[in-house]
Amino acid sequence: MEFTESNLRDLLATVGLPSSEGGEELERTFDELGLDSLARMELATRIQDRFGVDVEDRITAEATPSLVRDLVNERLIGAVR
Repeated sequence: MEFTESNLRDLLATVGLPSSEGGEELERTFDELGLDSLARMELATRIQDRFGVDVEDRITAEATPSLVRDLVNERLIGAVR
């Protein structure tokens, strides 16, 4: 199982971030994207529910969506080993 960019974009849309054609928003911090702590908690919960990976402590205002995607994939790989 892999946490893809498409998965990430879908989850970001469910917590209120409109999707765009470019990938620049994936490199911006959650704070820059305007996602407050409630939206970040919701994102973490949805990742936990769908992928079984707990990242709540890592989804901070300074984190980026691409960092979270990489972290989820690292943890998914670690769970397989």
